[in-house]
Amino acid sequence: METELLGIPSTVLTTRPFVSQAHAMSRMRGDPEYGLAIIEHPIVTLTDAELSERAATAAAQAIACLVDR
Repeated sequence: METELLGIPSTVLTTRPFVSQAHAMSRMRGDPEYGLAIIEHPIVTLTDAELSERAATAAAQAIACLVDR
């Protein structure tokens, strides 16, 4: 979110268990509708192929957030 203050369009990547914390931070920063790219948890145990799938999901969501801003 700090990069948004510098005029750089941004989004936050988070896993599902941390969505409520991400929303709380965006509300505290004054932007309750800040875009999130959300992927399933956990990621540390994934294979490279599984992680690539999650990355593709996150990328599509991040692009949508950035275009909608």
